[in-house]
Amino acid sequence: MNSVLSEILKTGETKTSSGGTVKIRDEIPPSVGEFIHRVVRDLDPTITLEVGLAFGISALYICDALNIRNGTQHITIDAYQQYWEAGTGIANLRRAGYGDIVRLIEEQSYRALSELERSGLHVDFAFIDGWHLFDFGLVDFFFIDRMLNVGGVVAFDDANWPAIRKVCRFVKTNLAYSVVGTDGSDSLKRRLFQHLWRPIPYPILRLFHRILRPEVFELDERLGLRGRCIAFRKDADDSRPGNYWVDF
Repeated sequence: MNSVLSEILKTGETKTSSGGTVKIRDEIPPSVGEFIHRVVRDLDPTITLEVGLAFGISALYICDALNIRNGTQHITIDAYQQYWEAGTGIANLRRAGYGDIVRLIEEQSYRALSELERSGLHVDFAFIDGWHLFDFGLVDFFFIDRMLNVGGVVAFDDANWPAIRKVCRFVKTNLAYSVVGTDGSDSLKRRLFQHLWRPIPYPILRLFHRILRPEVFELDERLGLRGRCIAFRKDADDSRPGNYWVDF
């Protein structure tokens, strides 16, 4: 583990771009960071991308797992990077020695991603941790899907939030993606809901699919959707007919 990330995890603080120190806030927990690190290490990507930099914790985990070689690049998008103690996230990445491979785009993700897609960029791994509204999360995924190589992986943070979990359900039910891993179990409330419905045979639930919510007759658990962070592998390019639809 790089020394900057180790220091942050040990103290709960980070050096700011101006030389002071500040308490870390809104960061990913170590369980998610370690999960992302394993996924990236096993995938061995060349070009990675993330939406949401903040203090740079997730980016430090990603860069630490990279096998840096010719062409290695990590692109991070954060329109509010100056809000995070005047650019402390990018300063942490440079302090950790990753300045040569990191590209920061300080722009709204829907603008930045559309321009990257237009440029013909292809990526091997993406981490989505941006604005946690359903439409914003879906738009982030839409552009990333168009850039993600077949066999590449996209991971969603805060997939236990209802809006992001709904995006994950769309990805799993309507597109050629498979779950390759999660960081752990869900909240007690969500586990209880799954437990109550699990004993009911699937064919019986299907009889009521027109009146039940999709989450009831097709449980998250059956789809492999658990935990705060969910990683999906892209198994094939999109080949859906124009009228394709699976309720999610």
